[in-house]
Amino acid sequence: MVVLKKSCSIHNDTTFSSSDDGESEITKLTDDLLAEIILKLPLKSMARSMSVSKNWLAAISSDDYLRGRLPPQITTVYFPDDAAAAPRFACAAGDGDGLEDRDIGFFLPESAADGGGGGDVVVCDGSNGLLLCRITGGTTPPEFVVADPVTRRWAAIPSPSSVATLSVLAFDPSTSPDHYRVINFNAWRDGGATVEAYSSATRAWASHDADFGGVPASSLSATTHYHTGVVYILAAEPDCVVCLDATNFTSTVIPLPADQNSGEGHVTHSGGRLHYVISDGEQLKVWELIDDAFSRQQWRLKHDVSVGGGGGDEVRFLAMHPENGDVAYTWTPWKVMEYDLRRKRSCRDWEFWKGERNRVVKTWLVPSSLSC
Repeated sequence: MVVLKKSCSIHNDTTFSSSDDGESEITKLTDDLLAEIILKLPLKSMARSMSVSKNWLAAISSDDYLRGRLPPQITTVYFPDDAAAAPRFACAAGDGDGLEDRDIGFFLPESAADGGGGGDVVVCDGSNGLLLCRITGGTTPPEFVVADPVTRRWAAIPSPSSVATLSVLAFDPSTSPDHYRVINFNAWRDGGATVEAYSSATRAWASHDADFGGVPASSLSATTHYHTGVVYILAAEPDCVVCLDATNFTSTVIPLPADQNSGEGHVTHSGGRLHYVISDGEQLKVWELIDDAFSRQQWRLKHDVSVGGGGGDEVRFLAMHPENGDVAYTWTPWKVMEYDLRRKRSCRDWEFWKGERNRVVKTWLVPSSLSC
């Protein structure tokens, strides 16, 4: 588990019978039965079930077998259709087809809710269910906070020495469930940048010089993606992906497909492979990076699908399924939708509140066991 402070404790009043040898009956459940029980729990109940026993805690947080049985949990940051509205956080409720709203600023002092000057929350970035937030307008809590709105756990981060122009949160629960990094890009230079990197393991910032592999810093976009120790950054002129190592801050460069059309670009991983996605509001094109017989990397067009609903509303790409490259998640102003790209049809959708338009800005699919 990532070491985050609990904002409230979870009490367990349930009593379980014990066998003659003193072992609780709950600990004798097989992996199959335990998975079936937890699979049917709503998200809140799943979080509370971690306090049932040490076996349940270990199974939900770290057991590979159980994690493989649990479905990914959809979490998203969005803005209501109001220019002055603050960002909001929602996740699939787990017991229905709706999205459940969660408070982003739960770690603020209680006085903030009453207009007592506790500060405002600015979401800088997010990664696999965790949010990197900056506090503005108040003196406490500290300037930076990493928070999980689902479990209401959070950790304060010491202030960096410089003001960042771009902040990236790097958290991959599949490889490092106990740690995260914050990477601040402070000063851009030709082909690189000065960065400060924070590690939750050392609880300290360290300065580095980042190299972008010959790509001009001015061509980099703010579209980033983190996976297994690498920050992927989209760039234009040339059209490429800059793959920045989050430890030594050296980069390799992967040219993007030559036949891409105009639209909004994304990089993501599915099934362990890098994918590049272009969406223009109606059409979705998905490329997969593969190695050919000569160990050269090349893009293969995997899907070219019309996802427009015909109602005039924009359809926007959000995420790929982390394991199944044939499943994507899209957004309309009313809902988040799971879409089968091979069969070219919607599988499931999660509606926002009736009558409320919104704009989703970031979405993750997190294994349910790792979001608790």
